Amino acid sequence: MDKRVLVCPLRSGSSGNAVLISDRHTNILIDAGVSCCTVEKALASLGQSADSLTALLVTHEHSDHVLGIGVLMRRYGLPLFVNLPTWQAMQGSIGLVDPSLVHIIDRTGSFSIGSFAISSFATPHDAVASAGFRLETDSGTVSLMTDIGEVTPSLLEQVSGSQAVLIEANYDPAMLMAGPYPALLKQRVNSPVGHLSNEACAHAVAALLQQGTEHFILSHLSKDNNFPELAMLTVGRHLNAINAQVGEDVMISVARRFAVSDPVWL
Repeated sequence: MDKRVLVCPLRSGSSGNAVLISDRHTNILIDAGVSCCTVEKALASLGQSADSLTALLVTHEHSDHVLGIGVLMRRYGLPLFVNLPTWQAMQGSIGLVDPSLVHIIDRTGSFSIGSFAISSFATPHDAVASAGFRLETDSGTVSLMTDIGEVTPSLLEQVSGSQAVLIEANYDPAMLMAGPYPALLKQRVNSPVGHLSNEACAHAVAALLQQGTEHFILSHLSKDNNFPELAMLTVGRHLNAINAQVGEDVMISVARRFAVSDPVWL
């Protein structure tokens, strides 16, 4: 099978999130929590342009996911696909946009954009209606579940069998507890609607590997409570327990905070 689908985080983390999924015919940007200029430069580094984007998808209304949405919609006339509670929560922060560009989707429904068949599913996060996405393409399936406080059996079922999964590996529990965050913020991060620890991520990766996933992109790492080598080490240790080797049985990469990540091709 030709490798035709590109999966590439343009930015990842609390400083801003954006993920490009493209088969060169349909080009979808999931979240745009950085400036329009940053998105434009990131796309150019991949040989793409913002005016070639087909649509925008949004997971939830937090600023690190929607900061650039309004400018992108106004400058390029891009349609936005978003569930109603999220749209109502975010519209005041992105400025006026053409209402005909806003496509309201069901948080737990299915729809299509270009050549992609997409399913939206609920995710556990402290937003009004946080969602993840499963994108079915001719070359395989890509799923995104970031900004999640826990991995539930329902989430695993939603992304099971995906060739590539973007999954959160936000924090190391010991670093979080010993770090500079106020107690209430530590409690929020560590809650079932906060963020996912390296350990919880590792357990999910091990489970999904056995259900067919070939590549994982560890995403949304905390700049204060984690670092890429620790996230990789934690996941690798759990994979060793099931006799799986990174680089042989499964590919794992870490999404970069301030730069375009290494592309994954399906």
